[in-house]
Amino acid sequence: MVTAIEVGRDLHLTVEGVAPFVVRPLPGRVGEQITHTYLNSAVGAASTEEMVDAFRMAVDGAVHDGERFVPLPEAEQHNYNRIQDELRTAEAESILMPAFLWQTVLGLSGVTAFIEGGEGVAGGVKALWALTARLGISPSRTSPSSALDDLIQLQAAIPSTSSRPGGVKPGTQPRDRQPKKSSA
Repeated sequence: MVTAIEVGRDLHLTVEGVAPFVVRPLPGRVGEQITHTYLNSAVGAASTEEMVDAFRMAVDGAVHDGERFVPLPEAEQHNYNRIQDELRTAEAESILMPAFLWQTVLGLSGVTAFIEGGEGVAGGVKALWALTARLGISPSRTSPSSALDDLIQLQAAIPSTSSRPGGVKPGTQPRDRQPKKSSA
């Protein structure tokens, strides 16, 4: 289990028996970029490499390459290198996710949602819902499934397959399910 505490403007994340990982705050523009990457990843529209880069930036910072923010050179990724060298994969996730969430609009509340949600997949789902709600993507008046549908449409511009008001499904019915036409 990880513990998290803000010290000044930094986030200190600790796994039992390992020296704390000190995460410095990112500028808002970088936070927006990694948030966008995460949301795209949640709907399958971002590559694994893009998500790993977002985590690298969350724990170690970023530089602008003229087009967008990218991770620091590998030799300067002190936290990420320590994570790779000192932690098991599950422990690494318990450092990377809170660091990422802390860099978003959620701040410490996102870290708390992840940890109190049980870390791992359960904590990640709880934090994802908190993030989408905070961004106004899943209003409280919608059910979780329709909120995810809204997120998918927002991120991927894919037509909805959910029922329309009144239970009517979009598109046409297969021939064997279409109403029989009366022959006159």
